[in-house]
Parts: sequence; C-alpha cells; structure tokens
Amino acid sequence: MDRPVFGTVSLYESLAASLNADPVWRELAIPITYTMVYAYLPPVDKRFYLRFDAGEIVEVRELDPAEDPAVDFVISAKPDVWAALITLEMNPTAAMATGKVKIKGKQTVLLRHMKRFSYLIDRLCHLDPAFPAT
Repeated sequence: MDRPVFGTVSLYESLAASLNADPVWRELAIPITYTMVYAYLPPVDKRFYLRFDAGEIVEVRELDPAEDPAVDFVISAKPDVWAALITLEMNPTAAMATGKVKIKGKQTVLLRHMKRFSYLIDRLCHLDPAFPAT
C-alpha cells in the first residue's frame, strides 16, 4: 500500500482505515459520535472532514473551499505545526496551550474524551506519511 501523503485526504483515509480495523479503538471509541474538520492553514490551505459514528469513521473527504459544514470541532494549525505533531516533534497538548493549534468546539467534550483522542493522535503519528517537497 502506498504511504499516505501529508496535507492530503489520503492521510485521513489511512487514519480511518487504520482505526476502523482496530478492535481496541472500536471498543474505546464507542462514545465518539462527532464531526471534525482538520484545517491546514496556508500555504496548504485545505480542510478535511471526518464523521465519527460510535467510534467508526464513516466519512472522510476534503472540503471544497466554499463548503462550511456545521461540525462539532474544527482543529486548525499551520502546515509546519501539523508536520511537527505528526512526526512527534511537538506535543499536542503544548501546541494547544501555546495557541499553535486552535480548536473550535466544546473544550469540555474534548477533555472528557482525551484518552480516546490521544489514541487517535497516536495512530495518526504512526501512519508514516510522505511529505511532499515544498
């Protein structure tokens, strides 16, 4: 299988396939029924929509620039911050605390499910994406 490419929908499609096939995640994530957008700020300037239903990622797509769906959470960062998170050079909690990652949505919900979202972030970090030359 080809490696997913950073800053493309293939990264999130790979994440969905990986998590959906993981029995630990599927048990852990039963309470997760939310929609999320992962927003890459310029110069990548792309947004990726994920819909979770009882822990299963049932929809993954790149949003059209004109689309602005109602979602539970929007997580946004500059591409270099996303890259640092995915390569484990930056801690997600520190990135949020310093404002390098911005989250729109109910913080209390994220905190309540932090163990689950930490598992998701860990899986994302281990997908070994290819980084296109800039």
